[in-house]
Amino acid sequence: RRIAEGDLNHGDQLPAEADLLREFKVSRPTLREALRVIESEGLIELGRGARFGAKISGPSIDVAARYGGLYLAVQRATLGEVHQVRTLLEPSLVRMLARNPSRAHLRVLRECVEVERLALQLDDLATTVSALNAFHRQLVRLSQNHALNLLAGILEIFPAKAYAQLLESGSRAAINAFRDRTARSVRAHAELVELIAAGEETKAENFWRQYQIDTADYLERAGLAKLRVRLPDAES
Repeated sequence: RRIAEGDLNHGDQLPAEADLLREFKVSRPTLREALRVIESEGLIELGRGARFGAKISGPSIDVAARYGGLYLAVQRATLGEVHQVRTLLEPSLVRMLARNPSRAHLRVLRECVEVERLALQLDDLATTVSALNAFHRQLVRLSQNHALNLLAGILEIFPAKAYAQLLESGSRAAINAFRDRTARSVRAHAELVELIAAGEETKAENFWRQYQIDTADYLERAGLAKLRVRLPDAES
């Protein structure tokens, strides 16, 4: 509660173990178990041990994303559903960015596109996919909306994982089709950035909505839309 309310901030040090024992009037095993639980939630770093105090690391979108990913996996959510959320959210975000484009925002997006282009030139599809996914993440991050950032964090990992699965086990025809689609995505990202830079709110929004619709059609044709969300690794 103290972390959530801002009484304890990122980088602050918790009191030493002895002081916490006196404050909360609990046994040492109870305190240490509580600290381990809070550490597992990404809120503190215990460092050398509980007796030396712990550092506040603050809530992490990565931790929330793991829990969100677990929920989606249990509910048998699909890549098609994840993409549907993007289709609903991103065109409006694009319009917001184009309404008042800033040099800083454009620099971030152009850097993403440049990474995509270089990876594609090297025929490194895995890196290209990762860069494409990062572009989507930046669209949300630049909105400076914390609720959307959390949602994007939950949805971010799965598309890249699904495409990596295709690259590992897909047929030659499927991989070639994916390569063509990836190249088209890189071009679309570059075009979108220029529409944002020009302040073309309506054109940017409509362009991005149509691109998302086209992507949904591709996912259906390629059989990717029905891929189910899975946890990031077997240990999870």
